[in-house]
Amino acid sequence: MGEFTGLLDLLAALFRLFGLEQSAILPAAALIIVFFLFALPVGLLAQGRRVRTGRAGMIGEIGEALTDLAPEGRIYVHSEYWNATADAEIESGSRVEVVAVDGMRLKVRRV
Repeated sequence: MGEFTGLLDLLAALFRLFGLEQSAILPAAALIIVFFLFALPVGLLAQGRRVRTGRAGMIGEIGEALTDLAPEGRIYVHSEYWNATADAEIESGSRVEVVAVDGMRLKVRRV
């Protein structure tokens, strides 16, 4: 309960500083509380989401082999064209999954 009274004291000081009426303190505090009731869960959900950018975002993506990979070739994945290598030969047009990122080259396997 001490946090709530501290919030009210802070709001009262800000209202005095800006010359606002005291009757607006409770509605302002209610708006702040409602905002954090919605913003906190959304923020916590965002922390648990899968990474979608950078190296970690590429791993697991599904793409298509544009050329034969024997063991190197070109693929289209994540709306981009990449040079790729594979452990086994993969024919052009096959679906591939990114398993690792090595600099600017992707390591893939057949899906």
